[in-house]
Amino acid sequence: HNFVFLTPQKGHFGAHNSDLTMSIIGAEDEDFENDLDPTVDDRCSIFSNIEQVKTRPTHLLVFLHHVLLQFDCAPVLCYLHADLFKSLNAKEAKKNFADFCNTFLDKGAILRVPVPQYMSYELDRTRPDLIPEDQQRRFVNDIQYKLAQEVARQLEDFKQKRMMGMTPNENELVEVENHYNTDRVPREMKEKAVAEMLLDKMSEIQSSVVSDDDKWSSIFGAVVSYMKHLGVKTRAGDTKKSGRGICLFPSHVLMEFKLEFQKFVCLALFFFSDIENKTAKLDYEGTTT
Repeated sequence: HNFVFLTPQKGHFGAHNSDLTMSIIGAEDEDFENDLDPTVDDRCSIFSNIEQVKTRPTHLLVFLHHVLLQFDCAPVLCYLHADLFKSLNAKEAKKNFADFCNTFLDKGAILRVPVPQYMSYELDRTRPDLIPEDQQRRFVNDIQYKLAQEVARQLEDFKQKRMMGMTPNENELVEVENHYNTDRVPREMKEKAVAEMLLDKMSEIQSSVVSDDDKWSSIFGAVVSYMKHLGVKTRAGDTKKSGRGICLFPSHVLMEFKLEFQKFVCLALFFFSDIENKTAKLDYEGTTT
């Protein structure tokens, strides 16, 4: 008998296995894609660009809350306040540039961001209010451009975390996103109302986010001032149930105010003391004549 030995063709079994494996993986991928809620991705599209987020108070506050919990919030706050500065007229810009420097650019600033060497050199040798307006605006533009990449990175992180259900205040955000726009309650009104509630809520989270009172005052003050720019009212300056008030001004501003007040008190005491001495002298001269 002649025996014929049949051997499997090289690669046929492997190819079959490969096809089977790919079909299984493909099916799993399809199931995974079906599990994802496409509406979540649609809702996250607004967070693709800070230019969209910065005009939507509820969206911006939810994003800022996430940044407070995960990152250094100085870059995004500086970016937003650079926008505010760019909208000012010449007179307002000159007055506000010093505050912008004190908060974000000075070496001792609580919310200091990385400053280019040429800018740091100029700020060290010249008072901010004496820098020409065109140079002030160039500084602000350069800082904002330098921070744009970090802000974009934080936005991307927020989008990814939101897709996984790991971002704060999701219920409030969905409430705004699902709001049906009407003449009686337009979307802008709804968004501002929810933002007011979130801002009040943010004022109570200090202990879980920032332990330093001065730093928290600077952070929250920066958030509040930008929210006012968007038309959001705040009750955060009122005294809380804990008996503590929220300070909306950085410590260096309060210190300057305290020193000026002390000068005023000293001058007032000197003035009234001088009047009292002159009155006593007149009374004495009147009794001796």
